[in-house]
Amino acid sequence: MRPTKTAPGFLRSYVLPALWLFALPLFGLWFTGHATSSLDGKVLASIEQQIAQDTGLDEQERESTLAFFRANPASEVCLGTDEGLTNFRNNLREVCSDARQFGWMHSLALGLLVLELATTVLVLLCGLAAFVSRPFQYVSFVVGWNVLRVTGALQAIGQGGLVVWLSYWVTALWFNRYSPKLIGVMGVLAAMGIFLVVVGIFRRPPMDFEVEAEVLDESKAPELWAHVRRLCARIQTPPPDHILAGIDANFFVTESDVRVGERTLSGRTLYVSLSLLRLLEQSEADAVLAHEMGHLLGGDTGHGKRLAPMLAHFGHYLQTLHDGGLTRPIYHFMVAYRGLFELSLGRSRRESELAADRLAAGLTSGRDIARSLVKVGAYAGFRARVEAELFSRDEQQQSVAIAQRVALGFADYAQSEAVHGDLHGTVTPHPFDSHPPLSARLENVNARLTPSDMAQVLLEPVTFSWVSTMQEAEAIEARLWGAYEARFSQAHDLVLAYRYVPSNEAERQHVERHFPPLTFEGKEAGLEVRLDFAQVSYTEWEEPVLLEQVTHASKEDRMFKKYLDLQVAGAGRSKQKRSICLSKLKDPDALLGAFAHYLGRSRTMQEHRASSQQAA
Repeated sequence: MRPTKTAPGFLRSYVLPALWLFALPLFGLWFTGHATSSLDGKVLASIEQQIAQDTGLDEQERESTLAFFRANPASEVCLGTDEGLTNFRNNLREVCSDARQFGWMHSLALGLLVLELATTVLVLLCGLAAFVSRPFQYVSFVVGWNVLRVTGALQAIGQGGLVVWLSYWVTALWFNRYSPKLIGVMGVLAAMGIFLVVVGIFRRPPMDFEVEAEVLDESKAPELWAHVRRLCARIQTPPPDHILAGIDANFFVTESDVRVGERTLSGRTLYVSLSLLRLLEQSEADAVLAHEMGHLLGGDTGHGKRLAPMLAHFGHYLQTLHDGGLTRPIYHFMVAYRGLFELSLGRSRRESELAADRLAAGLTSGRDIARSLVKVGAYAGFRARVEAELFSRDEQQQSVAIAQRVALGFADYAQSEAVHGDLHGTVTPHPFDSHPPLSARLENVNARLTPSDMAQVLLEPVTFSWVSTMQEAEAIEARLWGAYEARFSQAHDLVLAYRYVPSNEAERQHVERHFPPLTFEGKEAGLEVRLDFAQVSYTEWEEPVLLEQVTHASKEDRMFKKYLDLQVAGAGRSKQKRSICLSKLKDPDALLGAFAHYLGRSRTMQEHRASSQQAA
């Protein structure tokens, strides 16, 4: 990605939203000054009126008295300690109570701004330090994360209190009235945000890294295990403790705990793709394995293991801030720091990928690295295309047979123009590293491959694959593909239930399997609400309402009863309102949940229908 495109994108996505953190304290700072000036003006106007009406004062006394009160604004007198103004201060009891509030809130808003500026400087320094080296990256993130979660909690408490105070005084000052309901709502939102933030600091997210694979014990693949140990001995790094065999389109190593089925594996784990190993010659597979062992040697996996729990905790904390409502500005500020850190993390990961490629090229050759990269990238690209095409179909599939479709269509794909776009326009999927573009990786190992060379690499038959040395390799693949394709089919069936209009009986039955007709009984006999995938009916209505016509739905309180209000589009631009009295139902929450679910299906169906019509 070019820097000229990265900088504006980072500015729009991270920096500008982060500035919202300053909005409320700045408004609070301005408002408290405005309120104080208004208070002083009202007191002075009242005093001036009294002085003007006092007939016992001559003109000189009147002017000197006015000068005194103009030189001593009420707010300064209330907040001051001058003993000569004690009598004046005692006569301003109610005024002083308000003035003190304005002063306290002014100090709070100013303190929040100072805290925000100090935090900004610190996180910028931490973010920049992360670019220096890997040790600096780790230490800077530890410091930045711990500072941010503390200041985030302080901001949540401070801004929460400020917004509740403003919810009273803004309306009271400008409209001479206040809304207890508004104050109560702001109070609840502030309390909820503070609670979520404080809980989020201490809650530890689950750290299970689950991989769909099978453990490849040494008894099932003795030759591969021996070969991996020899490679590790050559580069002088301890061998992996576990080898996993799967069907994903990638290879990786990790030192984090890995969950496989009911087992949790600790230590060094190597994941190998049986699907990809079938495409790789031994020397090409050696290049891939040496590359992965290079991550172990270079400390990449150990660094990732140390960072992973904190990154996960940070991510969980960000989600808490996002869900907190009033804490959303704090969320955007912390996301900006996370984005800055991710830039440094991405750069160091790309550097480690290139270093691992160079190490592997030294053990095998640049040609083997290049050929393996092309094969892995092409397979990943074609498999993604096959799955995307299957998922986009609007009819049920008797058998998705992804593995078979990929195997049968790979040769034609290898000779098409699409393969070059996929290879040069994407990177290999990988759960731990940010991979550089293919062109940079080929240049890094001094390899050159023309489009015709790449096609030849992809079409050449494999003379030896490590899969042939593994016991039960085909059985493992069959089990994994069977489970994967079954989940794929289930997901596609559910998506079809969201897409169908439906247009025939088969499609209707498919939709109703996921969205069956429901009935919600009322507390009184004969009262009920009926809901299906197409419409909702209520015994107090003259006719049902089509879900397609519902433009807005909300839960409202009126006259001590709860209602589900629907805005329904009629002919032309006309709209009408329909309401369901939730207080009359036995289980109103069940209706609300189901209605939101069914309305979401209807809107998804409408969007898909519109996009299909545009494509046609």
